[in-house]
Amino acid sequence: MLLTLWSPKGGSGTSVVAAALALASAGLGPTRLADLGGDQPAILGLPADASPPRAGPAPSAGRVGLAGWLSAGASAPTEWLDSAVLPVVPGLGLLPRGPGPVGTAVPEAGAALAVALRDPGLTVLDAGGARDDAVRALLDVADLVLMVIRPCYLALRRAVADGGLERSAGVILVEEPGRALDAGDVAAVLDRPVVGRFPVRAEIARAVDAGVLRDRLPAALAAPARAVVAAVTDSAGGRWAA
Repeated sequence: MLLTLWSPKGGSGTSVVAAALALASAGLGPTRLADLGGDQPAILGLPADASPPRAGPAPSAGRVGLAGWLSAGASAPTEWLDSAVLPVVPGLGLLPRGPGPVGTAVPEAGAALAVALRDPGLTVLDAGGARDDAVRALLDVADLVLMVIRPCYLALRRAVADGGLERSAGVILVEEPGRALDAGDVAAVLDRPVVGRFPVRAEIARAVDAGVLRDRLPAALAAPARAVVAAVTDSAGGRWAA
């Protein structure tokens, strides 16, 4: 199953939420975290020069990673993706963004990538802002798409005008203290259910900054992440289960 996360506004916490969901899922079964945003190695505390183990000849330079796969087009072999996986923790592998642009990839390549990322387990895709044509096409094909957003008036304005809202089955809310808007307001404005609520906490920021998120997932992240992963298994047809 391919679960895709995106946000209409940068700085919403999409990448940290994606990492938390992937880590929570890895405790239940084989999971992959696909990183189109480019920040997952840093969030997970992986070395900047980390490279996947090689069981055979590696793809040519520039073809390792999601960006290279998209640039190669819809006919790129899935073996390139398999060869790019970085081990994170038992049960979790990371598909890094890799070198090269994403914006020049054709929509057909994005749709083909969504198909290639489907797996007997769960693949969590961090799509970032999802503004490129190929990534938008990927959202169309993903099994389940969730928007990550903060209860911010400016973010909501962007969200209602963004075509990605139509592709989203639900919303993950990153809750900041002191905001005037709450989960009910967000659900009403976007006409989508809030399916997960993740708090902004100092201990989460410290875990990310120290690069220890993969080893010590803070309880404030672990609890909502496990709840969302459990609900994903009950979703069907791209619609959130009640």
